[in-house]
Amino acid sequence: INDLRTLRSRMDALSRNALRVAQFLAEHPAVEAVAYPGLADDPGHSVASQYMWLADEEDDYGQAVNRYGHLLAFTVRGGPAAARQVFDGLQMVWRATDLGRIKSVATIPAISTHQQQGEAGRSLADVPGNLIRLSVGAEHPDDIIGDLDQALRQVGQEERAWRSQAVLA
Repeated sequence: INDLRTLRSRMDALSRNALRVAQFLAEHPAVEAVAYPGLADDPGHSVASQYMWLADEEDDYGQAVNRYGHLLAFTVRGGPAAARQVFDGLQMVWRATDLGRIKSVATIPAISTHQQQGEAGRSLADVPGNLIRLSVGAEHPDDIIGDLDQALRQVGQEERAWRSQAVLA
């Protein structure tokens, strides 16, 4: 019951953060795709815009306001190894399988929640190995974005460093 009293204000903050994070990820060169209904090019955006409204939004904003939740997913360029590199590089975002906390949490479904499905089952469920699910928390969105950015910039750095050394040798 205690958590229900603050649910509206938490969902407002988490949803605003998630939209900013999704917009950042959609523009990042190491990201193939982002699934978040708050993005205008998301296939579910028009339906989400019809139904996902902040309760009593007129009290705070003076008008109706969409909020699209705090869960999103993105695929990393470079396949499962690159996604694991990003996942392992996260410093502030927690790595776990339980989403929906007040802090940001990431998981790779192919090696956690959907591991036992096997490759065929994951393919049928559209859960590729390079997919990262992110539950955006209440931290400042710039901090979440900063952590994701530093982890995404690591993708391929080892290979690029190895190639540079090979060229020099």
